[in-house]
Amino acid sequence: MDINQVTVTGRIMQNVTTRPDKDGVISKLGTIGIYKGKDKQTGSPLYANIPFVAYNKATEFIKPNTKMMLVGRLNSYTKTDGSPYGKLVVQLQVNSAYPIATSQDVTISDDGLPF
Repeated sequence: MDINQVTVTGRIMQNVTTRPDKDGVISKLGTIGIYKGKDKQTGSPLYANIPFVAYNKATEFIKPNTKMMLVGRLNSYTKTDGSPYGKLVVQLQVNSAYPIATSQDVTISDDGLPF
């Protein structure tokens, strides 16, 4: 087991981009919204928006506005933004992606019932 392994569940946001690199490796960049609880004053839901990058097979399952479980490792780098120290960027490097079915995804008719 890798010490730097994280598992998150949430909804894939709309800003997913897919692109192949010069070697033909497909990558997806996006953001997953992770539910943090409710705001104590307003009662509205709070989300942490975590950027991710996925490669190859994991990209096949990642689609915008889909509830997913992403498994991977945290990756960080410093992005030059003109400041003396740059900007620290932390993202999830996805190794595996699993769609999570919700009650809206499942349709049951009388024909599908065993009784």
